[in-house]
Amino acid sequence: MALTDHTNMDLWSLPVREYMSSSLVAVEPDTLLGDAQATLERRGISAAPVIDATGELVGIISTTDILRVARIEMQSPQALARVWPPPHRVRDVMRRDVVTIDVDTLVGEAAVRMVRHGIHRLIVTRDDRPISVVSARDAMRAIVEARITAPLSRVMTTDVKSLLIGDTIDCAVGELADANVHGLVVLDGSWPVGVFTQHEAIKARALPPAVRKTAVEQIMSYETLCHNVQTPLFRVAGQSMSMNVRRILAVDDRRLVGIATGLDLMRFMAGEPTNGERLAS
Repeated sequence: MALTDHTNMDLWSLPVREYMSSSLVAVEPDTLLGDAQATLERRGISAAPVIDATGELVGIISTTDILRVARIEMQSPQALARVWPPPHRVRDVMRRDVVTIDVDTLVGEAAVRMVRHGIHRLIVTRDDRPISVVSARDAMRAIVEARITAPLSRVMTTDVKSLLIGDTIDCAVGELADANVHGLVVLDGSWPVGVFTQHEAIKARALPPAVRKTAVEQIMSYETLCHNVQTPLFRVAGQSMSMNVRRILAVDDRRLVGIATGLDLMRFMAGEPTNGERLAS
């Protein structure tokens, strides 16, 4: 797959080691799920590679993997969820299909692999041994440093699945399942005010039935960015990195017109036709 030919493309040709995380946070296959969860929360990350006693990479574990098997207690949408993972080991729920990239491979190729596999992070290796992680957020720095001025409309998806702020939590859970997407945008009229993702859906199922009949506003995530469709990508990427927000909502004339994720920015770096380019062709 050819890398994109945009301006300042030299930054696409820098090795992954220039962008990867400075340290590797990992867990072992026999780590209890509760301890793995505590590690992810303490380090403020959503996933970690699983490395055995010999230093071999054997899998990856995420917060979502743990939530899917845990018992969750929530009396109200505003309360902190009490998560009780079963007494299982990481090896019991980890995913074994881990995509890696060598430390000397170009960051543009990292974008290609993320897009190809539909993932937001790669495990970085040296001599086939895991040494770090490079995420879409890490790789976005190349867009910032190259000061890519292409507009947000170039990469956004216009077919946005949404629901209204007054819709019930049960309605949101059902809509998310039916739409077969990772998240729904919550609208107040035509203006986006939040998102309802798989993460919120998992917690919502733990709520009492009566509470699930209340408005989705109570449990939605506010972790979004709103940008005008003409905002240059280097500004979009920079703010996404600094605020650690994965979803960027595109607006025009006070209404939602599109959505982009870190993976859409990786698609731009990978030289694949973006959603905006496909619509224009």
